[in-house]
Amino acid sequence: MQIYEIGYLILPSIPEDKLSTVTDKIRKVIADGEGTEIDAEDPFKEDLAYSMSKTIGASRYVLNDAYLGWIKFEAERSSVPDIKLGLDKIEEVLRFLLIKAPRETTFTFTKARAVAPTPAGVGVENTV
Repeated sequence: MQIYEIGYLILPSIPEDKLSTVTDKIRKVIADGEGTEIDAEDPFKEDLAYSMSKTIGASRYVLNDAYLGWIKFEAERSSVPDIKLGLDKIEEVLRFLLIKAPRETTFTFTKARAVAPTPAGVGVENTV
């Protein structure tokens, strides 16, 4: 068995109250590939570093933000291609990255955001 992590971006057009439906689809793909979830972080809306596009049917969407989340799981190496194919079929997923990962979760977006410095000029009055 190998530990993997999926980092994913969900389309920003999905209402927040429907995000769990999309993450349930991702979890089902993992479970169908006989993967066992170890850890996860719920998606949250984030500005993208650059614009991305996704074509769904005959429509092409250009996006500047998305919901960002991840799931860590354990699975047989042989099941990873099936998991990847299943993820490719979820239309609400803008992009995903599937990587090998350590079992321990040492980084989370929640922890990083808690210690991140405030961007210059945000919340600071101009005294000039």
